[in-house]
Amino acid sequence: MTAVGRPVSRVEGHDKVTGTAVYTADVVVPNVAHAVLVQSTIPRGRVLAESLRAVTRLASAAPGVLRVITPLNCPPLKPPPREMSDDLPLERRPPLADLTVQHVGQHIAVVVADTLENATHGASLINVDYESLPAHMSASQVLSQPVTPDDGNGWVRHGVYRPDHFVKLADERLQDHRGPDREPADGVRVSARFSTPVNAHYPIELAATTAHWDGDVLTVHDTTRWITGERAALAAYLDMPEHNIRVLAPLVGGAFGSKSFLWMHAALCAVAAREVGQPVKLVLTRGQMFTSTGHRPRTEQRLSLVAEHGGAIVSTEHHTLTETSTVAHFCEPVGLSSRFLYQSPRLAVSHTVARINSPTPCFMRGPGEAPGLFALEVAMDELAYATGLDPVALRLRNDPELDQASGRPWSGKHLRECYQQGAERFGWHSRPMEPRSLRRNGVQIGWGMATATYPGRRMPAACRVTTTADGIVRFASATHEVGTGVRTVMCQVAADAAGLPLAAVAFDSGDSLFPHAPYSGASQTTATVGSAVHAAGTQWRLRLDEWFGDRAGVDTPSVIELIREGGTALLERLTFTVDSAGPTADGPVSQSFGAHFCEVEVDEDIGRATVTRWVAVMDCGRVLNPKLARNQVMGGILFGLGMALMERLPHDPHTAQPIGEYYLPTHADVPEFDIGFIDVPDLALDPIGVRGIGEIGTCGVPAAIANAIHHATGRRLRDLPITVEALMTPFDTGVS
Repeated sequence: MTAVGRPVSRVEGHDKVTGTAVYTADVVVPNVAHAVLVQSTIPRGRVLAESLRAVTRLASAAPGVLRVITPLNCPPLKPPPREMSDDLPLERRPPLADLTVQHVGQHIAVVVADTLENATHGASLINVDYESLPAHMSASQVLSQPVTPDDGNGWVRHGVYRPDHFVKLADERLQDHRGPDREPADGVRVSARFSTPVNAHYPIELAATTAHWDGDVLTVHDTTRWITGERAALAAYLDMPEHNIRVLAPLVGGAFGSKSFLWMHAALCAVAAREVGQPVKLVLTRGQMFTSTGHRPRTEQRLSLVAEHGGAIVSTEHHTLTETSTVAHFCEPVGLSSRFLYQSPRLAVSHTVARINSPTPCFMRGPGEAPGLFALEVAMDELAYATGLDPVALRLRNDPELDQASGRPWSGKHLRECYQQGAERFGWHSRPMEPRSLRRNGVQIGWGMATATYPGRRMPAACRVTTTADGIVRFASATHEVGTGVRTVMCQVAADAAGLPLAAVAFDSGDSLFPHAPYSGASQTTATVGSAVHAAGTQWRLRLDEWFGDRAGVDTPSVIELIREGGTALLERLTFTVDSAGPTADGPVSQSFGAHFCEVEVDEDIGRATVTRWVAVMDCGRVLNPKLARNQVMGGILFGLGMALMERLPHDPHTAQPIGEYYLPTHADVPEFDIGFIDVPDLALDPIGVRGIGEIGTCGVPAAIANAIHHATGRRLRDLPITVEALMTPFDTGVS
């Protein structure tokens, strides 16, 4: 029986449900000291040196305190390489580099003590005085006020800029145009402004680091999804060779983007361990997670669609204003989907980034697509009403055959089947077009839908195979298990490629000593690492067959006996490393697609919207494990549900301090799910035919909910999250 395609339970599942799984903060290191961060309380200014010296003396004399590290005594750290900071959200300015403050929550000291309690007490004694300076706390302030000069070395930058492309992907253009310069004057036009707030990742596992030195060799246990990238960044900050650094992250308890890069606390933990001469553990508090491990930045989007009266779109404009910090680059790539998702002879897409005094943002699940499709798909729903077409029919009318951005064909596209199957499973044919036409148990009912899409990505990776005398074949790569089931599907791929049963294979990850792999993000891990595992398994079987010829067989007992018979020489022959390249640059374009359909109940008396039913059909290539794939899509939908109805990180506009609470969906908010897959392999992207599935579940979800609320109430809501106040506003039939 083949392993791929079976609903195999997670290989680490037993450890997780029994509490024996070991995460970073659980790692036991002998003689460990504890570190606690001290963070700034103002958005911009300068720490007064005399004040810092005084409180440092006070904290240093506290019980158990071993060291207080501040900008006044921190060993100088080097900036990261430009190839990591120019395109990725890695901060240009090393931590504790000077006394200037660029945002609330910036690290200004590290207190190291013999116990966590003593370190926490010591940190509480560091209350510094500041020289405050005027801060830019929103993009509108940056645009309306004089631009502050950049500092001399380029670490701190101000003003606005317009990046050319998304991260290192030159084809994913953030400024794009095709067709005539001006929008056509005739036709059916829908134009509106949309906004999304700051969203926090809020993973269950807190960010944590334990660092210890053995001479010049540094070992770091960290909650990271990019161990090889962290090793490179640490080597740069600490000015040491990469081969002297080992990064370990065997299990990561969720991330959603917050653990994709090296954050400043990890470098400071390594410095602290070197300074005190013993291992140091640093675990961020829940509050510090909001300021120290990234977030999804605010966006303000202006979107305009023009269509012929029959519904054919002739023009698309999507302009985005978003924000980053003054010490790092990041642009939420909101308009990328608008470049290709619907046929549009004319296109104008732009992204403007304002540098504000806030923590550095970063990738968050569905970066760009999640907020961008909210605007695009709500506008498409509005255009459907303006043209008198059913929302599904409008999308089918404008489904392009080629990728409009590149002119190349798709490697595989089955979006029409997603629409058709999703509509059938949901019962969409029974939906009346008129808003406020469905009611049940005294509340309004609405049905809405939206398109989902996310790129199919693949990067180079490698895999090591080690064959042991007991007949177990171990595959290993420097990738990560972030709770998505990577270890499980890699075992399935390995078993089939090697012609072995699942019980005879294992997959190891989370160690920078393993062969290279990219960060676990952008829905690329299965296609990327899976290609390397597939190549390794295929090579393993070829080597075994060459050694024994027709005697190799396929069942476990015979293989184990053959391996034992072959002895050390065979074990060495069956232990090797293979490399896997990325896809060809001029090949077809790989993109995943899907369709969301949902039902909401809106109680206008109390302003409550409840999502009661959800149908999603996804076209993500081959489905390796239907159980894990379904769980991933369900999780993505809940992620998008929170984005639509609950999540925002409010700040005091005067102090920039976080205020209020951060609300998330719970089990009580879970709708009835019906998740389906087209399940057609995409062999142009990779040899196992998969495309990523981690992000696409979120993409389009907020729009589907907003469209369903419009169907239920007649209210066209364009700002997230959709609040109680918005739903309780007296209904006015004259307002669209």
